[in-house]
Amino acid sequence: MQGEHGEIGSVEQANPSKSAEGAALASGSLVIVTVEDGDPEFTKAVEEQLSVVTAWWEPGPAPGEGFVQTVLRAPEERHDVEHFLYTSGIREAAEDEALVLYITSHGAVGTSTRHFLLLPSTDTDRLPATGMPTNEVVIAALDSRARHVLVIVNACEAEGIDAELRALARDLARPGTRERTLNVVATTSTRSPVLGREFAVVLRRAFEWLQDAAGIARAHLSISEFIQALEQATERLNEERGLSLAGPRPVLQGKLGAPIPTLPNPGYRPKRQVVTQAREEVAATPEELEYWLDRASGRAGSDDPGWYFSGRQELNRELAGFVTGPAGVLIVTGTAASGKSAVLARAVTLSDSAFRASPRYAEAVSKVPADSVPDEGSIHVAVSARNRGPLSLIEAVGSRLGCEQDRARPATDALRQWQEGLRTFFTTFREGTVTVVVDGLDESPDAVACIRDVLVPLAACAGGPDTASPDTASGVPVPAQAAGSPSSVRPPAHRGLRLLLGVRSSSPGTPEAAAATGMRGLLQELLEAFPAARVVRTDGEGMQADIAAYAAALLAGAAWCDDPAVVASAAERVARRVGRSFLDARLASEQLRRADGATLLGDPLWLSQLDRGTAGLFEQDLDQVTDDGLIREEALALLRATAFGLGRGIPWAQVWPAVASELLQARLDHADEKIRRLLGGRLAGYLTHDIEDDHVVYRPAHEQLAALLRRWPQETRRASDESG
Repeated sequence: MQGEHGEIGSVEQANPSKSAEGAALASGSLVIVTVEDGDPEFTKAVEEQLSVVTAWWEPGPAPGEGFVQTVLRAPEERHDVEHFLYTSGIREAAEDEALVLYITSHGAVGTSTRHFLLLPSTDTDRLPATGMPTNEVVIAALDSRARHVLVIVNACEAEGIDAELRALARDLARPGTRERTLNVVATTSTRSPVLGREFAVVLRRAFEWLQDAAGIARAHLSISEFIQALEQATERLNEERGLSLAGPRPVLQGKLGAPIPTLPNPGYRPKRQVVTQAREEVAATPEELEYWLDRASGRAGSDDPGWYFSGRQELNRELAGFVTGPAGVLIVTGTAASGKSAVLARAVTLSDSAFRASPRYAEAVSKVPADSVPDEGSIHVAVSARNRGPLSLIEAVGSRLGCEQDRARPATDALRQWQEGLRTFFTTFREGTVTVVVDGLDESPDAVACIRDVLVPLAACAGGPDTASPDTASGVPVPAQAAGSPSSVRPPAHRGLRLLLGVRSSSPGTPEAAAATGMRGLLQELLEAFPAARVVRTDGEGMQADIAAYAAALLAGAAWCDDPAVVASAAERVARRVGRSFLDARLASEQLRRADGATLLGDPLWLSQLDRGTAGLFEQDLDQVTDDGLIREEALALLRATAFGLGRGIPWAQVWPAVASELLQARLDHADEKIRRLLGGRLAGYLTHDIEDDHVVYRPAHEQLAALLRRWPQETRRASDESG
């Protein structure tokens, strides 16, 4: 679309270099019509509205991106608006061009119930002749060729366009053409004046809320999400200023829940793809990789690629050897926070072809001991069992392998459909042994069923004997009539399976029972299912040295010390006190980095907190949240709320504040601002984020933290009793 400068009124074009003919189509067009009355205050209100509107539907960094902005400012008479509709090209907007029309003006509803924009030359006794029929402007956009159109009318009595528009909308149907999404929103009800600065505030607050608190992770919003953001902003403004604004009124609506290109999401941040989708659930996150690359780049020894790549070498060699060896089962286990997931994530990440091809990580990978690097492509699928039952887990594995459900079976038996689909996949697969990684088995709500109905049938699909004894080469037993196995008939000979499993267990010889499996731990369940499986522990001999190296890597470059010998000594002191917990080593090291580490290491109170493990370190950080502008009890409630989320975490929006208020047993005022402070302060390291159902969700950074937060009052009392 193309705007132009007119002699009467003012037509401003935000992208004058774009030619009307032969130019590449933009992803969208924003057309703005503002009718002003000469009042300086109303002019300021219009300016404030336009500053938000033009930021929301902004031009892109390159031609063909973002929204081309065309603006009509202060027309004097009806002819000026009609001329603009003709010259701007709004009626000829292209089919693939998302079209947004924003109108702000004084307005009135005539005795005929027709709505008019009031121009400076309008005679209110002669509205049909001197006013501008609002729906003529609206229909110019709706009747264009554009498939996706959004119109916002901010005028006095804007809802008055409703009756006439609904009648006119019958003429917009175009049989035989692609489905269109047409949305019209009025900002005021009948008998209500135009919202000047108030609507500018509503728009800006909705924009800011959508930037973070809404947590919507896709590029575009639905009309229902847009209206919800406006309604919420209106409610807050009413509450703060004692107003009674009615909020937006949808006049014409397309599909409520479908994202539409006319509504760019201010909070959208393209997700960095470090590894391919089949492996991303278990692989290292971009944030983790950048953290360690930054640490490595700041060190004097340029040959050190950072702890993430270089730590725990013996374990890394074991995993690298397994994923390039024959079929079999390898179980990676250890106590809570002993680094199981980190070891698995490193192997998964380094095996990924997209990661290996990235120049960003090439140098670091090249410095890693070659025998600890899995072959490229040696891990095919990596998933987490966290909060997954058998059906969800088998679907995650099967879909990432590229197999399909066996639709010949009843739809009610979805688990069996996937089992048969996997059997077909392995029967026809001819590209070598497949490696599947399943981490966090202990975090499944039904881990035993996952073993019985997913892992054992998966191994059976990949080939094995018809007896309950294991294949001595693979460690895979296939009971002839195993419950949940896809068939009692041995499948044809074909490629095998390497199954790499991560599961928490108690220390060897410790009489601790795993809560999820009654008297027997999950490790025992796995060994009974796969008697010949190999087991490697992350909490074995040499772990203290590993933790010391990890702490030293975290402390490198701390402001209070640039002497490597002092850093190494501090790291060893931390390692001696945190036992077998990498989590506690990280929390302690972060506290040492933030403060004067030498002073803390000589403080008996801090050392006693360190001896209490995660609970003591967390309480230490919690006691200092006032430095971040937070109240201790409120910060605790916000953190605890994330520990009760199902799935991959808890969404922000209205959910996180509501759960925190329940835990606090009091209203949490200004909750969004407090969450922002939490995420930007010292407690941010206790959380991680993920994406689920197109929303950003938050959860504790480790399951041990989640368990601690869920039982926090009892935990702090127990720890205090033990220290006493």
